[in-house]
Amino acid sequence: PRLSGLPRYALEALLEILVARNALNDNVLPHVLTRQTSSLCLQGASQLRRCLLNTIGRSCPNLQVLDLRSCQQVDNRIVRDVLQHCERLKALRLEGCPKISDSAFAPALWRPPLAGLLGLEELSIGKCGQVTAEGLMGYVMKGAPFLKSLCLAFCRLMITDEVASELLYSFGLESLDLSFCAQITDASFNARSGAMLRELHIANTQVSDVAVENFASCAPHLQVFNASGVMRLTDRSVAALADSCKLLRSLCVCHTQITDTAFEAMIRCANLERIDASWCLRSTPKALKILASASSTGQDSYAGSPCDHQQAPPLCELNLEHLGAISLEIGGDGVAPAEAPGSPGNWKRTVKGPISSTSSPIPSLLNWLPSRLPPEPPSMSLPPPAQLISPPLARARTTGDDYLLNMDPLPPSAVDVSSPGQSPSVFLKQLVSTYASSLQRLLLDGIRNAVDAEALHAIASNCPALQQLALTFSATVRNGSPATLQGNDAALEGGLRAIGASCNSLTSLSLDSTARPHRALSAPLAPPSFGALRSLSLACSRAGGLLDGELEMILHDRTGLENLELRNCEGLSDSLFQRWTNRECKDQLRVVEQLDEALLSSILGMAPLDPLDPNPLLPQEAPPPRTTRRRQIPKCASALALRSVTSFSLCGATSLSDGSVDALAELLHDAQTVHLRGCPLLTEHSLQSFRKGCRFLRSATIVARDRTLSWTAATSGVKRHRHQRSSFHNSGSSGTESN
Repeated sequence: PRLSGLPRYALEALLEILVARNALNDNVLPHVLTRQTSSLCLQGASQLRRCLLNTIGRSCPNLQVLDLRSCQQVDNRIVRDVLQHCERLKALRLEGCPKISDSAFAPALWRPPLAGLLGLEELSIGKCGQVTAEGLMGYVMKGAPFLKSLCLAFCRLMITDEVASELLYSFGLESLDLSFCAQITDASFNARSGAMLRELHIANTQVSDVAVENFASCAPHLQVFNASGVMRLTDRSVAALADSCKLLRSLCVCHTQITDTAFEAMIRCANLERIDASWCLRSTPKALKILASASSTGQDSYAGSPCDHQQAPPLCELNLEHLGAISLEIGGDGVAPAEAPGSPGNWKRTVKGPISSTSSPIPSLLNWLPSRLPPEPPSMSLPPPAQLISPPLARARTTGDDYLLNMDPLPPSAVDVSSPGQSPSVFLKQLVSTYASSLQRLLLDGIRNAVDAEALHAIASNCPALQQLALTFSATVRNGSPATLQGNDAALEGGLRAIGASCNSLTSLSLDSTARPHRALSAPLAPPSFGALRSLSLACSRAGGLLDGELEMILHDRTGLENLELRNCEGLSDSLFQRWTNRECKDQLRVVEQLDEALLSSILGMAPLDPLDPNPLLPQEAPPPRTTRRRQIPKCASALALRSVTSFSLCGATSLSDGSVDALAELLHDAQTVHLRGCPLLTEHSLQSFRKGCRFLRSATIVARDRTLSWTAATSGVKRHRHQRSSFHNSGSSGTESN
């Protein structure tokens, strides 16, 4: 009754909060399903019963937007019922609903056509593997004449070259997502009539520069282009987009083969607002210099610039994480990988005479390259494919069969780190000065030598509207005096404090201090600095790791933190989280009570009780009643900060035990995703603790010493992946179990 009496806007706000916290249940949803409901978002609400979802169409005839993404219980009947009764439907999002097939969009026998398709403008059926090409073209495209946005990501079997070509040029779509559709090739993009597309996503497909050039020539209205993980895409594609698509606002070319030349084409895009070129291994930090060369005032940003008064684009987001990572020393949770055996582009120039198997750099590169890649790269984001080892290297140089040797040479690095005027930190200061008026997200994680105290102060003074920041701090000079090292730490600490005081809109911060001591970086994170922070990622030094006092200082009196990621936490003790929940005091009191009972029984002449017995029972007493777990609000100021965290990741805490994780689960009251890695002492009891303590939990993963334990709310099953040592003589199943 109380929910029914709430006003409409209050019910919608309550529904949004419950969905975000994964707390929506069958008791609340019926009060929202009324004739006045125009928008309904149930993304990820996999716990709702199917019988309740069947009433959406009849209860909400004026529905315009329905979001059922990742609701795996949704079937054809629910979708068909919505399309039958909701005549004003504009957007239908079904991505991640594997039970959807062609019959969801086909009218039932002796029923009128589906009225909801007639006015539909947006449809998302990504990861719906049962939908076929015949159902898409026969029911959806013919039944929805006003469709403008279509998402078909991960529909590998449905989308062929013929289907993709029709969708690109024949139906007047404005947004099309063909990501992870592995069957499409360059033939899909053969230039035909002009395309009306404003947004195109072809991430992790098999297309090349030819396809992008053909499409760019007939798509003058293109504004968003995403080619993430397209390994055959080079500088030619970026140049074609810059020359033909004058309205381009967003460009994503991460995990591709672009070089520094592509950035020269990017700054020619007058309307470009977002650039994502992360993990482009063939680029170098010279890209910072090229981007900084564009001038917003019609003059060059620094003396000697080769650009001719290029107008700077209004960049709001710049993601260059791990740019040119093939030449960087990327830290991790374990031992740093070996140095690169050399750039593939230099093999043609340095190797002379016949090449033997002993002098070839390819075997060492194959052993070194996997450790340099991101933790979970996309399927086609790995640089050069496996053809490297198939033909003999000598024949590859003469016949041109080898993929790597036929690639254009890597551009020579124009950045001399030893020269103060050519270091990446100088380019970073020029970059933030050039885009100071528009820059909101600056992600430079993994770029070495790009951050110093002066660069931090430049960010603080030029980017007051900054919302996201990711930086990597380089190693300290080993031969420097202690006074010099202390001065550098103090300067870095002052720069971070300046950012925390000036950038009041900063909500996401990522700091990587794996290669240097992190003491100077943890102190500025203490509140009230960075007061608006919602997401924090901190990679500490491998020498010692994060300590208890440092974590308490960072979290003390911090409110509103939602995402917390901590790496290299070897310094955390097993008693930290138990102390935050006052469990140490309770354990001490329990031991004292057991000793008192043992003393009393000995005085009365009874058999002495074992002080270590967890359940000491007197002979004449009945067994104690079963106690229930009662949640108490922690009094520790640092522990209170964890109550608002919805995503938690902890790596390298080697001393954590099941008891400590049980206390941590009690602190993570609203956590939805939990990931623990590098904790060898944990068992299945820790996973059970998270399931009991985190009431809104969606997924939990624990990487222990010899296996990985995972649980997801969608499947409600525990999976155990046992770690097997890789060998040439041992093969078999992965040891996956479900219950």
